[in-house]
Amino acid sequence: MADTTEPADASELHPPHRHSPFHKVIGWKVAEWGEGRAIITCPIRPDFMNRGGNLHGGLVATLIDAAAGYAALGGPATLTDGRGGGDPETRGPAGATLSLTINYLGTAREGLLTIRAVRTGGGRSVAFVRIEVLAESGAVIAEGVCTYRLFPPKA
Repeated sequence: MADTTEPADASELHPPHRHSPFHKVIGWKVAEWGEGRAIITCPIRPDFMNRGGNLHGGLVATLIDAAAGYAALGGPATLTDGRGGGDPETRGPAGATLSLTINYLGTAREGLLTIRAVRTGGGRSVAFVRIEVLAESGAVIAEGVCTYRLFPPKA
């Protein structure tokens, strides 16, 4: 079932205490997050370029993987609905990437990247997610598909 509620304030979507150190280094932000979908954004920095002056594919892969995880794990309600979240001292819903396939279609050298992820199927233990990365111009510069393992809720 699709989430029809308005997106929450971004600070409520992924509170700072739930960011990993890696998340902070890269600097992506959760712009929207609902059941089975997520949008994250990331400003392009000069240190994200490869030696050819193009956006490094590893960064793009990281952003695709991150957005897929948000979409696979569900929306912000999963942080407080008894599936392991809510309390800052608990981990919340968890999972891991099983498979990630990426097609690189272009590049970007400046501006803001937008990464859109939509859960396309799965069940209680596996989720399938489709992801696209857009340059600030709106051009799709990469697309991916992810198979994500969902771990059972904490007892």
